[in-house]
Amino acid sequence: MLNNLLKYLAAQPKPVRNVTPRKVGKVQTGSDWLTLAVPSGERSRIVYDPAGKPLSLKKSDILAHGGEGFVYKLSINPHYLIKVCKDETLNNLRKQSAFCDRLDAMLALEECRKADFLAWPQMSVFDANRKVIGFVMPRANGRTLRALYAPCQVKRFFPGWDRLQVTKVALNLVNAVQMLARHRVLVNDFNPDNFLIDMQGKVTLIDCDSFQIPGAGEKQNTFLTRTFTPEYTAPELLFKPELFNCERTPEQVRFSLAVVVYMILMSGLHPYAQCGGSDPIENLKSGKCPLDKTSGVRLPVGWYKSVSWLPESLKEYFVKMFIDGYKEPMKRPLIGDLKAELENFIEIMRKSKNKNQRAICPENARRKKQ
Repeated sequence: MLNNLLKYLAAQPKPVRNVTPRKVGKVQTGSDWLTLAVPSGERSRIVYDPAGKPLSLKKSDILAHGGEGFVYKLSINPHYLIKVCKDETLNNLRKQSAFCDRLDAMLALEECRKADFLAWPQMSVFDANRKVIGFVMPRANGRTLRALYAPCQVKRFFPGWDRLQVTKVALNLVNAVQMLARHRVLVNDFNPDNFLIDMQGKVTLIDCDSFQIPGAGEKQNTFLTRTFTPEYTAPELLFKPELFNCERTPEQVRFSLAVVVYMILMSGLHPYAQCGGSDPIENLKSGKCPLDKTSGVRLPVGWYKSVSWLPESLKEYFVKMFIDGYKEPMKRPLIGDLKAELENFIEIMRKSKNKNQRAICPENARRKKQ
């Protein structure tokens, strides 16, 4: 198994789809093999690669688990993980079939599979009955995006970073989302826990099987997921939950991405945060953004300095997104516009001799031009 799997996991392998592996012996596994409450005794799961070679996954190898499955570390190669579906999915014919179809569609997207900033499926794994039960994916390292959502956390986890570094992180995220959009892959859930950052500012997107994936081959239906985090979600989805049953749109992705970018640049300040306001979700639903001088709301105390050092054109981008585009999705500016604004901001900070321009917590506000 070791040599076989390592061969499959060689640099940028060909996608291995849901082919039928050679027949293997029956494996005895209990239905409660993933019961995390069991205090003692190792429970293992046997999975098979496409050639039918077995690999034992121990309960102690579990790194994370969610609504759909469990993620195991791979002892023979620390650069990869194995995600295995829960029994409730595997024992449901409809769910298992949908999982296989989605996995096939993801494996068909070669550029996504090769991208080093995506924890993208690399190959399928099977059970003893030749049924696809999960997949192998690259392992990502780093802090979640939440580490940039407070100045003290930036100082703690990324010592020496200033606004230039965090803006580069925002640009890397925009580039990743833009590349996915070229393949009609849309990020559904902009939960900051789904983005990891390393010390070089590289952003890695995880939980990729929650993305909206275009169909492949004869199956052209788009594969939908309904996952979302409310405070990063386009308002029309919050007001009309039935829209979650439809395909997400590029305009909705642009809105969510802009929220995250704004929060990266502003150390966790939500674009609809307001003095005397409520929680982020309710503030978003209010539609009142402090960047709109006619909104009747103001920035929370102490945040004006940070906003003042944003380039005017970048502030105008956010105005178009969060004010003009709030009720009219077609007015939301393009991802390419956001990329250009961030690149411009980076250049301004590189050239500026004023320490406040690059400071995460400026000492003074920028003076308005007369």
